[in-house]
Amino acid sequence: MDENILVTTAEQILASTSELSKQLKDVNIPPPDSLNIGATSSLWTTHDEKLDVLKSKVIALSQSLGALLEGPHGFLHEYVSVNWEHGALYTLLDHNVLEHIPLDGSTIPIAQLAQETGLPANKLLRICRLVATTGILREPTEGDFAHTAISETLVEDQGYKSFIAFQLFETRVASAHLADSLRKPNPFWTGEAAFELAWGMPMYDWHRKNPEMGKRFAEAMGSVSKSLDAGNDMVIEWIKGSDYVRNGKKPCIIEIQGKTGAFSSQLATIFPDMQFEVQDTSADLIGRGQKLLEAELKWQVILSQRDLFATRKVEEISNRHDTTIFLLRGVLWNHPDDEVLTILQSILPAMKHHTKPLILISDLVSPSWATFETHVERAFRRRDVTLMTMHNVQQRKSTEWGNLIQSASAEFKVRFLPPACCENFN
Repeated sequence: MDENILVTTAEQILASTSELSKQLKDVNIPPPDSLNIGATSSLWTTHDEKLDVLKSKVIALSQSLGALLEGPHGFLHEYVSVNWEHGALYTLLDHNVLEHIPLDGSTIPIAQLAQETGLPANKLLRICRLVATTGILREPTEGDFAHTAISETLVEDQGYKSFIAFQLFETRVASAHLADSLRKPNPFWTGEAAFELAWGMPMYDWHRKNPEMGKRFAEAMGSVSKSLDAGNDMVIEWIKGSDYVRNGKKPCIIEIQGKTGAFSSQLATIFPDMQFEVQDTSADLIGRGQKLLEAELKWQVILSQRDLFATRKVEEISNRHDTTIFLLRGVLWNHPDDEVLTILQSILPAMKHHTKPLILISDLVSPSWATFETHVERAFRRRDVTLMTMHNVQQRKSTEWGNLIQSASAEFKVRFLPPACCENFN
């Protein structure tokens, strides 16, 4: 009998889910029992390589089974139809509708929800009902709506709400202009981003001109750095495992383009014996950072305005520290090669100091083709297109990063940290 791919895929889903459940039991993590309001699970927040692989495999197999069942037309129709669900969710976020739904798990009638939000009940009903079909809200009885754990997150975590809203508005409009941005020669770096074509100016300029949206974007990026960006955790783990900390040494970390110093302040609470200096070209960001800096950290964290490209001299390195670490966190990805070289070469004179300073770079890497399974690679390719659309920048592979850094100086030795998409350069 010929193999039935539907049954085979379903059996693989069951086998992988069973293995995931076994792994969860081994590490004392109960599986989630629902998505009702108040539901929590360490499965959603724990980053463990074995668990992540199994979780990803189950999701990928489930998506594959769905595509087999739907077929080409059904798959494509479902793929594009979620646009309307995105528009409905953004409406609820923009009008703060979710904040009017009780957080105790009880329901609210659509008439009352409409009255409290000032939206027409007959339209709000259709919007909420569509969102409820996705599992974001619940409609346990006709016309009465309640939270789920998903919508609860969008109320309790305002930073993450800002991130979702940014994705549903600015990026959605910009992505609709990606095709138009390619109707004429439009090279990376020197060309025009689709966002600029859509909104009439580069993204950061648009956010400055629209301060409410700019504030939302800042909140969104702050939330992402905490919940979705593994870069910060990798920096923290590197510091913990470095010889400087393990041997009781006390390096000074200079965070270049550190904005308001939020990350350095976080590091200061984790490493109370270390000193931090935050540099940024924006006087406004430095001023805001100084106001936000907690009193008990003022002796440990210094903020100063500084030109990104200006030469850093050896005299700037203090002899009071065992060494200095220059931290470039998410700084280089949106600079063309010539500017990256200028930035790296500006640090070279300071690296002549006898304490042997080093540079720690935390930035985006685009993996080579087929490095990961397709369902994992999708997230990286989505990021490639996102940054091309929003900023017209080209993401670099690990080999391109290595070659670029080494071309700045023959004295540089490049070492990559995991993940496995990277290679070492000597």
